[in-house]
Amino acid sequence: MKRVALFLVVAAVVVVMTGCGAVVALAPVVPPTGAFFTATEAPLDVDVDKTQLGSKTGKAATHCVFGLVAFGDASIATAARNGNIKVINHADYSSLNVLGLYSSYTTIVYGD
Repeated sequence: MKRVALFLVVAAVVVVMTGCGAVVALAPVVPPTGAFFTATEAPLDVDVDKTQLGSKTGKAATHCVFGLVAFGDASIATAARNGNIKVINHADYSSLNVLGLYSSYTTIVYGD
């Protein structure tokens, strides 16, 4: 009985952690993720040798609750619109995950 209970707990954690809490693996830089808590920021582009960030910043986010309900718009276009940016110079992302119960992914753009 204890093995069955342990298996069910592990299976539930795996399902929750691979849902909304997963970090996008296609980003050029994927920071480490913690099993219990993650709060990281990394670039979405790699051509940064001559990048000037610009005077404006825009953000757009998606959220996930309990690994069951996800909502939001974290597109670069929405982030630029939110920051009133016409020319995007650079983009970053931030990721937050708390025990798989709440997670968010935010796109951050810089420009003028």
